Amino acid sequence: MVTIQNARIQSASFRPRTEKVDTLVLHFTALDLEASLRVLRYGEVSSHYVLAEDGTVYQILEDCEVGWHAGLSMWRGKTGVNGRSIGIEIVNLDGNTRDYPTAQIEALIDLCTVIIARNPGISHRNVVGHSDIAPKRKDDPGVKFPWKELAEAGIGLWPSGAQSEVVAAQPQIQSFLEACGYPKEHAYGTRDGAYVYVFDSANPPVGVSNVVCVTTKDILRAFQLRFQPDNATGIALPSTMGLLRRLAAM
Repeated sequence: MVTIQNARIQSASFRPRTEKVDTLVLHFTALDLEASLRVLRYGEVSSHYVLAEDGTVYQILEDCEVGWHAGLSMWRGKTGVNGRSIGIEIVNLDGNTRDYPTAQIEALIDLCTVIIARNPGISHRNVVGHSDIAPKRKDDPGVKFPWKELAEAGIGLWPSGAQSEVVAAQPQIQSFLEACGYPKEHAYGTRDGAYVYVFDSANPPVGVSNVVCVTTKDILRAFQLRFQPDNATGIALPSTMGLLRRLAAM
């Protein structure tokens, strides 16, 4: 069983939780362990746990507290994922180019098992990566992350047995993505240094700049980062369609 060390947050980057926990979000830190703990304990962002490369777990926040790890985010049609989620920051400089050590993944599976036991509202389909809930804006935990291994250990979903299908038109692809939990097409921008959703990208509200449109292609690429990491192009293949249909039905 995993051992969890206390590394209590030393900043004001959290608040009491008012929503039921139903989502578990996995990230990579893009920093080494020392820098990760410093930023997440003393900075303007935070998470509940930090997982070192050797498998050591540091707890920064209690599950009953809201951390600032997800940012602007959407899953299963609901925004504000921070308020109903627990975040795990996995120490890795870039999970798109660097493998995750075996000891770290074994500890992650144990930690996720503990978190889900404590928070039974977290369903398998709500174990997600940052890239799933913030397509185009984020790409962690990256293509090197072993999602299938986690699913085989009972953490999250993996669409095994999917069969290739004819590639559908964009509206059907988007419909499948949303059935899997992914966001609808949307846009976001910045206002006063923070990200905000923009509901009309052609006419953003006063004070909002740097508007970014997130299209079906961007959302599909987020799906592929997780389920087809060797083909994360945002272009649907026959195999992509089979994975989408299979996952949507799970």
